[in-house]
Amino acid sequence: MKNVFIILLLIPFCGYSQYKISGKLVNENNSPVEYAEVTLQTSNSISLHSELTNKYGEFNINNIKGDNYELSIKYFSQNVYSQFIIIDNNLDLKTINLNIGISLTGVILENKKSLIENKVDRMVFNVENSVAATGGNALDALKLTPRIKVQNDEISMIGKGSMLIMINDKLVQFSGEELATYLKTLNASDLKKIEVLSNPPSKYSAEGNSGIINIVTKKTKKDAWDASLRTIYQQSTYAKTNNGGSFNIQKGRVQVNSGLNYINGSNAPEYTNQIYYPSLTWEKVNNRRDFSNLLSTKLGMEYKINDKLSTGFNYNFVSNKPLRKEIGKTNLFDSQTKALDSIIKTISRGNYEKTTSTLNYHIAYDIDSIGRKLSIDFDYFNYKNIANRFLKTQTFLPSNEPIENNLLDARNYGFQDIQNYAVNIDMVHPGKWAEFNYGGRISFTNTNNYFNYFNIKSNIEEIDPGLSNEFIYKENTQAVYCSAEKNLSEQWKTKIGIRHEFTQTEGLSRTVIQSNSKSYARLFPTFFLSFTPNENHSFSANYGKRIKRPGYSLLNPFKYVSNLYSYSEGNPFLQPSFTNNIELEYAHKSNLITKIYFSHTNNNFDQVTILDEITNIEKIIPLNYITNKMLGINQTFIFKLSKWWNINTSVDVYYSSTNSTIPVTLQYLKGWNGEFNISNDLTLNNNKTVLFNTNMWFITKGVNNLDYNSNGIQVDTSFKWLLLNKKLIISLNLEDIINPKGIKYTSYSNGIKNSFRNYNDDQCFKLGIIYNFGKKINVNKREYKNQEEQNRID
Repeated sequence: MKNVFIILLLIPFCGYSQYKISGKLVNENNSPVEYAEVTLQTSNSISLHSELTNKYGEFNINNIKGDNYELSIKYFSQNVYSQFIIIDNNLDLKTINLNIGISLTGVILENKKSLIENKVDRMVFNVENSVAATGGNALDALKLTPRIKVQNDEISMIGKGSMLIMINDKLVQFSGEELATYLKTLNASDLKKIEVLSNPPSKYSAEGNSGIINIVTKKTKKDAWDASLRTIYQQSTYAKTNNGGSFNIQKGRVQVNSGLNYINGSNAPEYTNQIYYPSLTWEKVNNRRDFSNLLSTKLGMEYKINDKLSTGFNYNFVSNKPLRKEIGKTNLFDSQTKALDSIIKTISRGNYEKTTSTLNYHIAYDIDSIGRKLSIDFDYFNYKNIANRFLKTQTFLPSNEPIENNLLDARNYGFQDIQNYAVNIDMVHPGKWAEFNYGGRISFTNTNNYFNYFNIKSNIEEIDPGLSNEFIYKENTQAVYCSAEKNLSEQWKTKIGIRHEFTQTEGLSRTVIQSNSKSYARLFPTFFLSFTPNENHSFSANYGKRIKRPGYSLLNPFKYVSNLYSYSEGNPFLQPSFTNNIELEYAHKSNLITKIYFSHTNNNFDQVTILDEITNIEKIIPLNYITNKMLGINQTFIFKLSKWWNINTSVDVYYSSTNSTIPVTLQYLKGWNGEFNISNDLTLNNNKTVLFNTNMWFITKGVNNLDYNSNGIQVDTSFKWLLLNKKLIISLNLEDIINPKGIKYTSYSNGIKNSFRNYNDDQCFKLGIIYNFGKKINVNKREYKNQEEQNRID
C-alpha cells in the first residue's frame, strides 16, 4: 500500500512543457470587454481552464500543455467567439474583435438552473431554486428531493434502504438521532444543491447498498459575514424545543464557519406487537417517553495559502444525554376461548450519555490551469456511549395477583467506545484522451464494548456472568480507485471506474475467550453512459456494485434483556452483503424523469425474531440469510402549473423476490409494492413572501423482504412568512395530520405469526422563527497596492 500511494503522489508531477496564452477583447466600438469568460477546452470538449477578462479586456492563461485546443468566449452566458488553436509555444492572440450585439441598459440577464438536473453519474436537486425549501432546514430539503424518503427522521431511497450522507463530498459520521439533529442545524437557504448518487462512482466508498446523498453548501460571500438565529417549538404528545445559531465570516484568505444548537424536550412513541402461539396469543403494548437533552457544536476554518494551495479543518461535537422511560404491558389470551390467561408488566428506566466527535483536516492543491487537483483528507471519529438501565418485570394473574418466581429485577450497565482514523488521497487529472480521477484510502477502526448485567434481590446487586460481556472489535480497510470520464461526442458521454477494497476484521470476546478473524478483498466496478440528442431529451444507463457492512452494535454478542420472555443479542460472525445495481433513465426537459432499476443482493443480513412455542421465549439476533431481487420503475413529474403553483410528484412501483437460507423464517416471498409522493408549492403573493406547501406520502399494501406490510399514509402542511426583506422567516408546520398509527409488518418465525407496528409520535405542529443577517466587510484597498508585483509570482 505504501508503494501504491507513492505512485499516486508522483503521477501528477510528471514533467512536460507548459506554455502561456494571452490576448485582449474589444467590442464593436473598440472598447475593452470586461467580465467575458474565456474557456480553453480539449478536442473532446473537456473544459480545462476558465477565466474572466479584467477591466482592460485582457486575459492570461498559464501552464498549458502543448496540444490542440478550442478557445471559446462567452459574454453573459452568450457564446460570442470560438477558435481552434495549436499550442507548441507561448501564444499571444493580440486583439480579438467581438460582435456582442446586445445592450445591457435596463436589462437583467439571468441564467437559472433547472430545479432538477440529470448528470452522467448523479441526479441534482438545486435547492436554491426551490420555493418549498425556503425557511426550512437540510432535513426538510431532503423531504423534497425526488426518490428520497424521510420518515421518522430516517433517510432512505424509495424502494431501497438507508443512504450515506455527505456534506461537500465529506462523509458525515453521525447516524440516527445525531444525524437528524445535525441536518436540522443546516439552514436550507445555505444549501446550493443536493446530489443523489444511487450508483456512486469509484471515487466514493463502496459502502451502502442504496448509495450516497451529497449535500453541497453555498460558498460564504467574499469579504462579508453572516449569522443566523433560530428557534423551533414542537408540540406532539409533549413539547420539544430546538434553538441554535450560526456565524460565518470570510475576509481575505481566511474563512470561518461556526454553529451551536440545543434540543430539549420529550416525545412519546408507542410500539405494539402480537404473537400468535398455538395455545396463547400475546398482545404487547410498550409506551415510552423519550427525553432529549442534546447540544451540538461545529467549527470550521479554511485558509487560502496562495491561488493554488488551501488548507482547513472542520470539527463537530455532539453531547447527548437522553432519558428513556418505558412501561410495557403484555396480555396473554387463550387462543381458543379468548379468555385472559395472564399479564406481564415491565417498567424500565434508561440513562444514557453519548458523545460524538468528528475532525477533518484537508489540503487542496490546484496544480495547474488544465484542472489537475490533488486533495488530501485526514479524518478522526470518536463515539462514546455510557448506558445505565434499570428493569423490573413481573407476571400477574388476571386478578392482578403476582405469580411467584416470576419477578425479574435487574440493572445493566454498558460502555461503548468507537474510534476511527482515516486518510484519503484524491487526484483529478484531465488528459488528452479523458478526465481521470484516482486515489486511495486507508481506515482503522477500534471498538471497545463493556457490558455488565446485575440481578437485584433485596436491593442487593449480583453480577450475572452469563449475561455480561467484554467485546473488542477491530476493522481495517485499504482502498484504491481509478475512473475515466470522456465525452465521446456532443451527445454521448461515458464514465467507467474500478475500486478495490481490502478489509481485515477481528472480534474478541474476553468474557468467553472467543475470537473471530476474517479478511476479504473485493472489486467494485462502476459504469455510466449518457446520450443527450438535444436539450429536451436525455437517456442514461449505469451499473455499480456495492457492499453493506454490519453496524458495530450488531457485531457485539451482548444480550439485551427486555423481560423474562424476550431478549436480543449481537452476532460477531456477521458477514457483509453485496448488491449489484442497474439503472436505465429517460428525462424530458427535467420535468419528467423515468427510471427503471434492478438490484440483486446476496448474503444480506437483518434482525431475525426466533420464537419458541414451547418456552414462549423470543430471541432477536442478526443473521445473514437474505437473497433479494428487486425490479422497479420510478416516475417523477415536476410541473409549474402557474406563476404561483408548482407540483412535484413521484411514483415508485417495484416487484420484490426474496429467498431465505435459514429454516426459521419463510423460505420465499414475492410481491409488489408501491410508494407515492405529491408535493404542492403555492406562492400566495406577488412578492413571494407568503408560501404554502402540502406534502402527501402513501405506501401500498405489499411485501418488504420476508415481511408483509400494510398500507400507510402521511400528510404534512407548512406555511412560511418572509419578513424584513426575507431576513426574518416565520414557519408553521403540521405533520402527520391524518391516520397517525404507523405501518404494520407481519412475519413468520417457526410457523408462528408475528406482527408489529411502531408509532414514533410523529403527529405534531412546529412553530419556527429564523432570523438571518450579515454585512459586507470594508476592505482596506492599501492591502492591494502591490498587486502588480504579486502577479509576477509564478
